[in-house]
Amino acid sequence: MEAFGKESKNPFWKRLFSPGGFEWAFRMRKGDAKSFFARQDESGELLPKRNRQLDESFERYLACTEEGENLVEEAWDLALEWEQVVAKEPRNLKLLSKQWEADLLFMDRQTSQVAAGSVCFPSSWDLRHAIGKTLDQVHGVVPRLNPQIGEMIKRFLEKLEPGKSYCRENWSFTRSDALDYHPDLNRKRLNETLSLDEVYLRIEHQLFTGLSDGVLMGIRIETTPLKELAEDPSVWNTIAEKLRTMPDDVARYKSMDAAIPTILREMKAYRSFQ
Repeated sequence: MEAFGKESKNPFWKRLFSPGGFEWAFRMRKGDAKSFFARQDESGELLPKRNRQLDESFERYLACTEEGENLVEEAWDLALEWEQVVAKEPRNLKLLSKQWEADLLFMDRQTSQVAAGSVCFPSSWDLRHAIGKTLDQVHGVVPRLNPQIGEMIKRFLEKLEPGKSYCRENWSFTRSDALDYHPDLNRKRLNETLSLDEVYLRIEHQLFTGLSDGVLMGIRIETTPLKELAEDPSVWNTIAEKLRTMPDDVARYKSMDAAIPTILREMKAYRSFQ
């Protein structure tokens, strides 16, 4: 996903990597749902890839509960209003997902459950393990997240009004620029054998928009070679600080525990820390 021009990269990186040690953060800013879900892929490769995955591995990437059907119907209304999709029958999640580039998650407001989802480019998680569960249950496997920001996330989603949109980003590191990091694919893991050329910053651009009875979450993935961030010494230093201070249980969850010393050593050799 080419979301930012070269000139705007550094301000974005500074916001993504705010000074200080590692922490789970839930910093929101106002978003524009229509722009987020509009076509952005100039290569023309993203939608065909989504379509192939949904056709070939439907059960891996898509799920919808009975509660989720009404939320999907409302998303169809938005997509048609914005003239971003072609009307098709049945108006189900699969046909919507074949026309929208972003991954989709639907949260039911009454139950706080993940009611539906179409996630073709997951960041090392499985939709089948999340569908029908509450956010507390989904986030329960993530060390320290619920105690730090779980209640904040819950309150935000409960109070998000229809038509209002907010956005944020998550970051992680991977050993390739592949978009699909589903656990079933057994991608090459980060470990002590890596080189800096193999390490990519993986960014989840997230958009939350209120629906009548829930929330629609859109996700777009962007990958950048880690060494490109050395262009900004302050960002380079902050990334190193995040890695040094990442708790061991969080590093294990992110499958980075064996790799962090090597990443730090490779980073320092490429561009000294200040």
